[in-house]
Amino acid sequence: MYQRRVQVTGGGTYLVTLPKEWATELGVEQGSTLSLVITRSGGLLLLPPAMRERNRCQIVMDGKTSVQLLRDIIAHYIAGYEVIEVVGRRIRPEERRTIREIAQSLVGMEILGETQSAVTLGCVANVRDFPVDGTIRRIYSITEAMWEDALQAFLSRDEELAQDVVERDGDVDRLALLVARQFGLLLRDLLLEEEVGRARQEFWHYQSVSDQLERVADHAVKVCRAALALVSSPLPTFGDRLRELAQVSRGVIAEAIRAFAERDPARANAVLEGKERPEEVWPWVQAAARDQPENALPLSIAADSLLRIREHGYNIAETALDISVPSPHYI
Repeated sequence: MYQRRVQVTGGGTYLVTLPKEWATELGVEQGSTLSLVITRSGGLLLLPPAMRERNRCQIVMDGKTSVQLLRDIIAHYIAGYEVIEVVGRRIRPEERRTIREIAQSLVGMEILGETQSAVTLGCVANVRDFPVDGTIRRIYSITEAMWEDALQAFLSRDEELAQDVVERDGDVDRLALLVARQFGLLLRDLLLEEEVGRARQEFWHYQSVSDQLERVADHAVKVCRAALALVSSPLPTFGDRLRELAQVSRGVIAEAIRAFAERDPARANAVLEGKERPEEVWPWVQAAARDQPENALPLSIAADSLLRIREHGYNIAETALDISVPSPHYI
C-alpha cells in the first residue's frame, strides 16, 4: 500500500502524486489519460488505459496429456483471461481436435487463429450478456429436470433416459464454469464491478450457489450410473420411500433457491430448521438391500445421493442468509 498526502493548489484543486514504480510498469507517463472510478464502497479506482490489454496468457502444451491440457485451459478461463494461446513445438491434428472440443465445452470460447505451433483461443462472452441471476435460474432449471428424470430412470431401469441425464450434466458444467469465470473477471478487473452493477462480495455468493447446484447435478448423474448397475427393478415399497425422500430433498433445494433469489432470511431460516430434524433413512434402505442383495449398492447410492443434495440445499440456504445482510461500506 502506498500512502500520499493530499495537496491543494491555489485554485482549490486536490493533487496526489503517483508511485513511480507503478507508473513505470504500466507505461504511465506525462500526457497519459487515467480513468477514475468511484466504487460502491466509497473507494476511488485509478486505472491506466493499458490495464485491460494485459488480459492474455500462454499455455505450453508440450508434455501435457489431454486431461492436463483441459484442466489448464479451464483454469485460465476461470481466471478471466480473454485470450489464451496454446503453443507447442508442433501441434498435431488430434491435439487440435482436442483443443477445439475443449473450446466448445466453454461458453463464449472461440478459436481466433491457428498456426503449426499455436492455437489462439478467445472468449467473446461478455459478462453483461449473461446476467448471473438468469444463469443461476437456468442451472437450477436444468438440475431440477435432471433429478426428475434420474429418479424415473432409476426406478424403471430406463437406460436411455439415464444416459440422457448424464449428457445433460455437461450443460450445467458449462454454465457453472461461466459463473466462475465471471467471478474471476470481477476479481481481476475492478472496473467491471461498476459496469455489471454487482459487487464482488455479492457475486461471490452467486458463485457459491452455482457450485452447490453443480454438485446437485453431479449426484443426479451418480444416481443414473447406479440405475445402469441395477440387476433388477427396485421393489415398489422401496420406490415409494425413495420418492418421498426425493420430494423432501428437492423441496429443500427449491425453497433455498427461492430464499436466495428473494433475499428472504425468514425463508432461509425455515429451510435450515429442517437440518435439526434428521429422519431415519438407512433402516428401510438396509431392509431393501436385504430383500434385493443383488441391488444393494445401487439402492444405497440412490438414497445417499438424495441425502447429500439436501445438504447442498442447506448450504444454499445459508448463502441466502449471508447475501441478505447489507454490505458494510469499506474498500
